[in-house]
Amino acid sequence: MKRTLIATALSLCSAGALANSFQHQTNLDYQWGDILNAELDSYSLSHQFYLSPVQTPNNMPRAEAGFLSRSSSLLFGYQYNQFDFGTLGKTSLSGWSLGGEYRDVSHNFYASLLWTELNNSDDRVGQASLGYYVDPSWLVKLDVEHLRPDGDGSTTQYGISTKKLMTLAHGDFINIEASYMDLADSSLGRFGVAADYYFGQNVSLGLAYDWTTKGVFDPEADAFTVRGQWYALPNLALRAGVTFDSVDTGDDLFHLGASFRF
Repeated sequence: MKRTLIATALSLCSAGALANSFQHQTNLDYQWGDILNAELDSYSLSHQFYLSPVQTPNNMPRAEAGFLSRSSSLLFGYQYNQFDFGTLGKTSLSGWSLGGEYRDVSHNFYASLLWTELNNSDDRVGQASLGYYVDPSWLVKLDVEHLRPDGDGSTTQYGISTKKLMTLAHGDFINIEASYMDLADSSLGRFGVAADYYFGQNVSLGLAYDWTTKGVFDPEADAFTVRGQWYALPNLALRAGVTFDSVDTGDDLFHLGASFRF
């Protein structure tokens, strides 16, 4: 048993030493909170396969390796949600997602597609984006969401989003993101802004603000998120976050997660 534990530890350390190049990333996430008069426990598992090895650029944030390398990828995800209504009992909801991203260092164009279906339901969501790298660390996208609620027709809505990674002094970085989606069948728009500050390669702390509004600065609902991530090893990331007053439900949500690269 002792030899097995030692061998396992050595293999993990070796994987970490080689993790500047990887093609797989597996993500495990857990969210919980009291929403809609129920206790929520949400578990998700996703795996991203890069079609070519991803190189982590020297001294750049490890979390941004996929974005900077422009390696195309395929993604599969599964999520399980359990709602506990106390004396009224429990219910669960699960679903899966399949998609991918296309990008390459030989050009500046970007495309992505993600399809999500809920089990035992006709609910489904399709998301697609077309984008352009204005420079190696700045991406601008046009976004489309196709929603098909169970037995309630379908709608399509359009938006725009952007992501920019900036290099600061002393080896630090800041990631800026912004998005807008025109919500179909309503006079509302959904806005989002976020910033993550990278203390070198391995540690980040971020803030996000999301809101829906008829204009821009008069929100009908809004939410703040505080989040952080730490690469404990070159191939192992740990993260945590909390969302205050979720836009969808008005409740607080808590989040823990981990990612492993190989």
